Amino acid sequence: MKKLLAAVLASAFAAPAFAQAITFESVDADQSGTISLAELQAVVPNITEETFRAIDTDGSGELSPEEFAAISGG
Repeated sequence: MKKLLAAVLASAFAAPAFAQAITFESVDADQSGTISLAELQAVVPNITEETFRAIDTDGSGELSPEEFAAISGG
């Protein structure tokens, strides 16, 4: 599962939308300090709820800066 998840995320973050630097702050549209599924889908439309839950390692329902860094390589 982890290899599949890594492949999905690598593909998503290699997409043309990510040709420019995408930062946590630019994805966190409401500036809440976390990223919701809807906010992530705004920049990575193919991210499913299942994939989001796998990325959300603490199970909070939101991505922390650390969780985002783990998937974005930054």
